[in-house]
Amino acid sequence: MRFRGLGRTGLKVSEYTLGTSFLERKGVDLAEAGAAVELALERGINAVELGAGGGAADAVGEILERTGAGQRVHVFSRVTSLVPFDLPSPHVTAQDAYPGAHIRAETEALLRRLGVERLGLQQLHAWCPEWLHEGDWLEMLQRLRGEGKIAGIGISLFDHDVDSALEAVASGAIDCVQVMYNIFDQGAAASLFPLCAKQKVGVIARSPLYFGALASQQQTAMPFAEGDWRRDYFFNEHLRETRGRVVRLAREFGLEGSSVTETGLRFCFSHPAVSTVALGMRTRRQVEANLQALDHGPLAPETLARLRAHRWLC
Repeated sequence: MRFRGLGRTGLKVSEYTLGTSFLERKGVDLAEAGAAVELALERGINAVELGAGGGAADAVGEILERTGAGQRVHVFSRVTSLVPFDLPSPHVTAQDAYPGAHIRAETEALLRRLGVERLGLQQLHAWCPEWLHEGDWLEMLQRLRGEGKIAGIGISLFDHDVDSALEAVASGAIDCVQVMYNIFDQGAAASLFPLCAKQKVGVIARSPLYFGALASQQQTAMPFAEGDWRRDYFFNEHLRETRGRVVRLAREFGLEGSSVTETGLRFCFSHPAVSTVALGMRTRRQVEANLQALDHGPLAPETLARLRAHRWLC
């Protein structure tokens, strides 16, 4: 396992961060999912991300206690907004969405549920650029960092909303930014990643397989179960377009089977500004396959140059 610095936090994190939202999903084999988490930790993954509001925290806390991994694993969390919203929408103030008292209460409750003394990262679950100058969220996160309850302060961006983070990164207020980044959505590489590297701000690349579309089993169909939000996200026209682009990618590069997945993952950690790639792994088989992609290392520069032509979403 290789490790990279997470911005100014001083943390060294594995090139994969294990997403754990699948532990809350209906129909998941929890015994196998728990075994997959344990295998990932055993194989050296030392960063785990929870869903907003500490989703799956109880399950993760139990695994950390049972395996004794709590002292070496960095848990990343995302504070839940008190006001449900999405873009486009009327402006919601930072104080309405993320008041400092709420951030403290949620952070301290999460520490108790996990059985750890410090979170590796506490992030705002969504980000509007106006919030940099609003409310007391930043002051509270700085206090929590000073108290040793969190190691770093982060923001998580709306999908494809890359430029919204530029002022926050340049200001020095945050330690890490989480952003969608994959073969189809390469927008972050243009301006955000170079600025993060300059300012020593960590980067968590999420959705490396574009919500499963770049997973090998999705080359001909995307059979998401009832209740899975991706059934609505990949509406008919979008589904056809995405499926066609995956097929063209596989054909151009001569990819078969798991090679599409591996190429998607290696693309993400090939960028030097990326600190870690957030990825859910529900089975031990997925853990082994994804670790194999790490073993093969970054993609060659000429391959990365050719993959730029497959940029589509941002």
